[in-house]
Amino acid sequence: MVPLILLVAMAAGSVAGVSGQTATTEPSQPAAPPAPAADLAAVLTPKTGDAPAVRQFKESGRNPYYQDPKAIADGFRLARASACTHCHGESLGGLIGPSLTNGNWRHVRNGTDKGMFETLYFGTSAGMAAWGKSGSLTEDEILKVIAFVRSKYRGDPKSITWE
Repeated sequence: MVPLILLVAMAAGSVAGVSGQTATTEPSQPAAPPAPAADLAAVLTPKTGDAPAVRQFKESGRNPYYQDPKAIADGFRLARASACTHCHGESLGGLIGPSLTNGNWRHVRNGTDKGMFETLYFGTSAGMAAWGKSGSLTEDEILKVIAFVRSKYRGDPKSITWE
């Protein structure tokens, strides 16, 4: 079963334009560098035509879909369709990719909505696909996936850093 999971992860990476990268869950792996500041600033600059939730996120840094049941359901559907659950597991407890439920983020920036948006948009050198940059997910869809991820948090409520 492990080889099949690795094939799925490698296929997902090559679809998103990051072929040659392999997924791993080794904790000693160095953190992926953040996206170049100019690229991130360009993506986070509000634009004419942004969906209202995207504009609100870009202006505040907070996900307006947080705790929105419809957005969470949409985020779950998108996570399954985009292969998030293939690597992180159906309940995001971790498989090839790390658990997203305990707040022990491989990339510390994921403790904020802006940081998790950056990870989903630009990907990482650890095998995470660049879902936004590749055009696989829109900015609005990324916010819904983030809402789904946040809904699965099972760590200490006092440790929540994205509210």
